[in-house]
Amino acid sequence: MGLREEAYEAEAARRADLWRAQLRAEALFDAISRGGLIRPGLLESELSNEIQALAEADFGVERHWHRRIVRAGANTLTSFRDHPPERRIEADDIVYVDLGPVFGEWEADYGRSYV
Repeated sequence: MGLREEAYEAEAARRADLWRAQLRAEALFDAISRGGLIRPGLLESELSNEIQALAEADFGVERHWHRRIVRAGANTLTSFRDHPPERRIEADDIVYVDLGPVFGEWEADYGRSYV
């Protein structure tokens, strides 16, 4: 096998690993939905902590490559860099979750809005 073929195979393996990390992140978000974690009455930080506990227990996530973002209501209009005052989730809020879970040595980046 030549150098070019080895490089191609290494790149193909890297892409497959990254894709698996994204699929695991998608499964984590599906588990958030199925588990009913997003509900009125919680503070954004409480939901973030519940998501972290689920990610660790069910998906082996010990760290995130960027801070976890959980925003509700008017806070969903802020940017990643903003640090708005914490809100309590209300019944008709849109909730946005942005995570960067690390699966093994692979980083995923996934966000989803919930209505």
